[in-house]
Amino acid sequence: MSRLLQPFPPLISLIGFMGAGKTTVGRILAEKLEYDFIDTDGLVVARAGRPIAEIFEEQGETAFRLLESEAIRSLTARVRAVIAAGGGAPAQESNQVFFRVHAITFHLRVSVENARDRALAMEAPARPLLMQELSAVQRLFDERQTIYESLGTPVETDGCAPGEVAENIIELLNRRPKGNRRAGGRPVNET
Repeated sequence: MSRLLQPFPPLISLIGFMGAGKTTVGRILAEKLEYDFIDTDGLVVARAGRPIAEIFEEQGETAFRLLESEAIRSLTARVRAVIAAGGGAPAQESNQVFFRVHAITFHLRVSVENARDRALAMEAPARPLLMQELSAVQRLFDERQTIYESLGTPVETDGCAPGEVAENIIELLNRRPKGNRRAGGRPVNET
């Protein structure tokens, strides 16, 4: 079993587009590190008492994003947790300090084709933004990539099993300079 060779980072966050594998990889990573696993979408659903699709339908995306930001802010004091963030969470400026300062963040990179195929195969009703035309999904994907890249150390997922992606993250964590909040040796405030 893989383990961290350095002192543990208090929070590890996974960001990326819908279908990148954040929840699946996050659960595996948390188990390997003996951390708690937290899915921000799950927190929103638990707090709102209804599915994400219903929140979007009844209150709109803005209401969902506010709930999502509240859930993320509630995690800043957690320790020994792997957090799978919703695909749009990093795009909200109010959430970016969490990914830059409070957690070591990894960007699970995925092609738009694989992301759409994975997400639609698993949870199409829970992914209202994927129900748009492919061109709209591509625009959203392109808009978010720059944000993901500015906040997290990239980890490829296309062609990799979730367990392999988790192992790659552990390897990156073990290679980070001591005291560095970011994997890959990038300073915390780098954008």
